[in-house]
Amino acid sequence: MARFKKGSSISADMVGESSMSDVAFLLLVFFIVSTTFPEVGLPLILPSASGDVTQVKRDNVMQIITARSGVHFIDLEETPTELPRIKEIVTQRVRDNESLILSLETHAEAPYANMIEALDMVMLVYDELDSAGIKRDKRISLKMLGIE
Repeated sequence: MARFKKGSSISADMVGESSMSDVAFLLLVFFIVSTTFPEVGLPLILPSASGDVTQVKRDNVMQIITARSGVHFIDLEETPTELPRIKEIVTQRVRDNESLILSLETHAEAPYANMIEALDMVMLVYDELDSAGIKRDKRISLKMLGIE
């Protein structure tokens, strides 16, 4: 057993550096395990697995279709609709009809960002109406169209 002389100090060279990396690793693991991460995702209500079917009047449904090329169509119109115009149309239709259901339909090969842009426009409309004091339930349906 080694004995230390009175007044002698332990130099930094005597402390092992390998244990420092072990301590750092254990601290890292501890903080990763003890940290809680917030839930991130789309705040949409998805259909239940029961498959209940409800009949809806055609006047209460508005389709926003994203084609394969990424352009948007409203209610099967022949000409594409630009995003700012989609916002205007959705705002007017949601103001006029409290039970409007927005159906966002996307072609399977369409750019994903284009569908998200349309969804963002719809959510922006609901947020603006909410800030204006007009309460509307967010009735949004997402659907993937088949490949033709």
